[in-house]
Amino acid sequence: MFDPMCKREVVIIGAGVAGIAAFVSAVRSRSVSRIDIVDPRGIGNGVAFATTEPELLCNTSVETMSLLDDDPYDFLRYLRAQAIDVSPDAFVPRFHVSRYLADRYADHRMLARDAGVRHRHCMATARTIEKQPTGRYRVLLDDGTSLEASDVLICTGSGAPFLPDALRPHIGAPTFFECLYPERRVMEYLAMPSRVLIVGSRLSAVDAALLACGAGHSVVMASPSGRLPAVRTATPRECPVAIDEAAFARLDLSSPLLYWRLLRQVARSAEAVGGRPLRDQIDRSTNAAERLAREAGLARHGATDWQNVLVRYMDLAEQLLRRGTPETRTRALANCATAVGRYLFAMPLGTAEKLLAYMNDGRLQVMPAVPERLRRDELWRVHWSSGAFDSFDAVICATGFHRQRFHATYNSLALTADTPLVAPRVSPDLRVWLPQAGEPERIWTAGVASYLAAPMVNAVYQSVRQANQITAAWRSS
Repeated sequence: MFDPMCKREVVIIGAGVAGIAAFVSAVRSRSVSRIDIVDPRGIGNGVAFATTEPELLCNTSVETMSLLDDDPYDFLRYLRAQAIDVSPDAFVPRFHVSRYLADRYADHRMLARDAGVRHRHCMATARTIEKQPTGRYRVLLDDGTSLEASDVLICTGSGAPFLPDALRPHIGAPTFFECLYPERRVMEYLAMPSRVLIVGSRLSAVDAALLACGAGHSVVMASPSGRLPAVRTATPRECPVAIDEAAFARLDLSSPLLYWRLLRQVARSAEAVGGRPLRDQIDRSTNAAERLAREAGLARHGATDWQNVLVRYMDLAEQLLRRGTPETRTRALANCATAVGRYLFAMPLGTAEKLLAYMNDGRLQVMPAVPERLRRDELWRVHWSSGAFDSFDAVICATGFHRQRFHATYNSLALTADTPLVAPRVSPDLRVWLPQAGEPERIWTAGVASYLAAPMVNAVYQSVRQANQITAAWRSS
């Protein structure tokens, strides 16, 4: 049962993976007297997983999706309890994760009630965290109410969609979509059949192409690189070979040779898995369709050994980045992101095969191009940076999302920053430092919102691990 001497009252801002993982962990440990969750979208309804279409798969496999850090197969058991018989390596539709979050939240809400832990879910948006003279905090909500807390955890995920300069003037125009999600709204709005421009070529652009091509539309996917994500068949958590972690920890984040030194280490580890050199596990074709076909073939034949070391290297990279300054982290990510990102955020083989089928049918084209100007009459007229022109019925922007914006003062933290931005410092233990403060606040960040300290955290298991580290700190202090 809950310790009656504990007076810790927590506000968790965000009810996605990190927020619900923290809620579950705090309830299990009985270390808080009250937990309030603030999220206007409900439980598990963030952009990442609140999808409805079965074609949209997780890009990491089942064994990395558990809400319980000490039980990597909890999500697998949940799926099998729903009569979904999959392996730990499977990539499942993303809506299963949303339903899993809601299910585990409901279970632990009842456990909280039985243990005497007070709880409520506020369907509102948290605007500002104000520090009180008592050392506690007041969380101001957009409905005019506020919540008092001894500790605040920010798990707000990504910010607004990112739009290139050429697209920004068209926000709100008919058949112009700033973002694919919620995807059903976009697909229902498209007239049949449409010619669709998807700006971007990463995972959200892949989602858009899958749905638009699957609905009978023709698609041009365009980005500066014209590169699609790589292809994999699993994201195992356990690394099958030994990695020289001491050598990795000695990497210099500020070195211009960082990428090459990192690549050498990864290449040695990937070759150690099956004796296959890394050059035989990847393809360097510049044509998107050719590269996708060859990478799908490698994955189909079990020749993507790099995927078996990827999770461990992600963990090591996250630890190394946490120790660096914000400036060195930014330089290091810029040094490596272009070449490494398509493997970190690779697509499942099943998704790749569907894209290939659409390419072979002539419904999907991927090109390295940037829209320089757009105008609309009866169609969208696109002027490419190459000087060429093209026409489309609809435009979907799939160029990612801004980071959550924070504005810090000596006694407050705004979560929806419209004022000139003064970002707080976030220490390696994920605690926020306000300007001029002599010690960190009892304000924490987790998941994507922790980017100021942990810029590589994106996967479910990483967010869950952070949530558990934070609730452990609540128990010990």
